[in-house]
Amino acid sequence: MNKKILVSIIGIIFVFSVLFFNSVNATFYPYVKDVGKAKLVRSVKDFKTAESEHFILKYTPQDEKYTSLVLDIAERHFKGVTEDLGYVPREKVLIVMYSDADKMNRDFSLAKGTNAMGLYLNGVISIQSPSLWIGNEDNLPEIFEKEGPIVHEFAHFIVDEVAKGSCPVWFTEGIALLEEYRENGVSWGEGLKGKPYSLEELNYKFNELDEVLAYKRSFEIVKAMSYKYGMESIREIIKYLGEGLSLEESFYKVTGDTLKNFIDSIK
Repeated sequence: MNKKILVSIIGIIFVFSVLFFNSVNATFYPYVKDVGKAKLVRSVKDFKTAESEHFILKYTPQDEKYTSLVLDIAERHFKGVTEDLGYVPREKVLIVMYSDADKMNRDFSLAKGTNAMGLYLNGVISIQSPSLWIGNEDNLPEIFEKEGPIVHEFAHFIVDEVAKGSCPVWFTEGIALLEEYRENGVSWGEGLKGKPYSLEELNYKFNELDEVLAYKRSFEIVKAMSYKYGMESIREIIKYLGEGLSLEESFYKVTGDTLKNFIDSIK
């Protein structure tokens, strides 16, 4: 099949999946993701490569001294995150380490000047080189593990694989923050006070809310879910999302309660 025709067909599938987000998206999203991943891989074709048991790391020569650190930390948390979320990747997970933040922004279609320490998109994890944000070399390994993006973005990878792109942003962010908490003891927004955002606000206005408080609320909700219903409930909800159910339908199927009632009970 002509390559341009194939790309056009995939584009049509993508538009269709947006219109019918749940069941249709769960069916076609993996194909759309493969196209996006191929584009990202081409953008770093000149990077060097290092591998561990479960990860492939692409990097530039100036970051060679960090390759063992990145792969060691990724492997250290592989078992915990995959067990929590109930999914082991079938292939090695690709991580791209950028020494140029602007190139990372271009490759992941972010505005110039955006300062994201880590990103997940289309089956690829990207991270900024530790040299771009850690000044203290003495404590660099500890800082990178506890404050760095590896656990957070790997959790996004797992959720995306299982839910097949059908996971609301706030819920996947809450899960990623929960994994940071469970793996490294990091409690997002601890001590900060603010309005307890509603389900409607999280679902439809997430990007308009105060970023720190929106992430904090997402974390609180998912953590409360894990405490009341166990991590098994989160694994089951993600699985049902991947089968085409909405988050509300998935939550009710797993818990017998409505998601709105549950969220409203968390003050």
